[in-house]
This record gives sequence, structure tokens and C-alpha cells, in this order.
Amino acid sequence: MKDIKKNLGKIKLAVTVIIIIGVAVHLALVYNAARSIEITDKKIVGVYPEYPSVDEYEVKFMMTLNNPKHTNVEVDYISYNIYIENEYLGNGEKPRFSLEHGANNQTFIFSFSIFDLTAPARSVLMNGNADVTIKGDVIIPAKFLGLFTWRYIKIPYTIHEKVELT
Repeated sequence: MKDIKKNLGKIKLAVTVIIIIGVAVHLALVYNAARSIEITDKKIVGVYPEYPSVDEYEVKFMMTLNNPKHTNVEVDYISYNIYIENEYLGNGEKPRFSLEHGANNQTFIFSFSIFDLTAPARSVLMNGNADVTIKGDVIIPAKFLGLFTWRYIKIPYTIHEKVELT
């Protein structure tokens, strides 16, 4: 009877160790995949008037996120702040989505009123060649078994280009 209890205790210990190792390996794989995400391309596509309105405009920009690992990674959100001629225009975010292996293109459209700009910034934009800056972060949660987040990985980015009103 003592031998059975002894062996049962060893089996319980072995199962517990295997479960702990499995959880640790899974957590390491997810964290490693999240840390390997890269922004490989980012650009401002343009600034466009929203038809039929004469005072509403859109800033369209894109970025490519590369996931080199074969583990899908969940992105909590991508945030962005938009500046025209160093004047803060507004912000936005794209919430929760998943990144599969390889390049993943993300497109963003931000709408604003031309009257949100000061007269000098509005004039430069209307005449073309305005400096547009977009700053933001890609926030990736490192989740423990997909249940709760134990750490966030933050990838900052900046896009700065001269754009013509199209």
C-alpha cells in the first residue's frame, strides 16, 4: 500500500511538472512571437476632400506589420495622433485584431474638418506641400494561456511626410 501511495505521489508530481513546463513553453512562444513583430513599411497615402462636403477631409495612411513567427499574435490596438504643420489635429485607434504569420497590411482613415486647423496651417494645406506627422504605438498584450494579460509590448512609430492635397 505504501508503494502505491509513493508511486501515486510521483505520478502527481510528474504530471504537475509537465503541466508547468507546457505552460512556460507556451508563454515563452507567445511572448517571443509578440516581441518579434516589426513595422516594415509605413506611409501616408494622402489627404483627400470628402465629397460632397467642402470642409471635411480625410488623412489616409498605412503600415505593414510583419509577424515572422508561425504563432498568431493578438494586437490590443494601434493608436495614432495626427499633426498637420506641427498642429495637433486629433487621434484614433484600431482596436483588437490578430496578426497571422507574414506581412499584414493595415490601412487607417482619419476624418477632420478643415476648420479644425488654424488659418496658417489651413493655408499651407490648401496650397499643397503640408507637413503631416503621425505618431502612435502598436500595443501587443502578452497573454497567459489567452486568459489574462501579464505584460504589454509597445512598438512606437512615427510617419513624417510632406503631402499635397489631392
